[in-house]
Amino acid sequence: MSQSLYRHNLLWEGSRMFLPEHRTALLKQQQAEEFAFPLLDEDQLAEMNRLLLEAVDGDFPLLVRYVHHHRPCERCGFVQKINPHERWIRLANGRETVTIAVSAIYAIEKMADGDDV
Repeated sequence: MSQSLYRHNLLWEGSRMFLPEHRTALLKQQQAEEFAFPLLDEDQLAEMNRLLLEAVDGDFPLLVRYVHHHRPCERCGFVQKINPHERWIRLANGRETVTIAVSAIYAIEKMADGDDV
């Protein structure tokens, strides 16, 4: 085997192939799945800010919708920390803790009393 092809994956080294048709189909699929970030007005931003500040003091769970790798995601949890200088929040529930950039958030909702975290 030539040294230029040796990349520590001996099983599949000789079968590297990507057809142009596969590449164009993959690019079309990725473009179709890209999420359009909604524009937020001042009232929505103020409401999200109010909910975040109340959640830190009031200790109730929030449902946070945000964009991660061009795809919409949502997490439910308690706000552990807000860092206004680095612009991120930290959500925690019983299973995991996640740090979310404030610029990626597009919706925040207060969880109802009967909803699970």
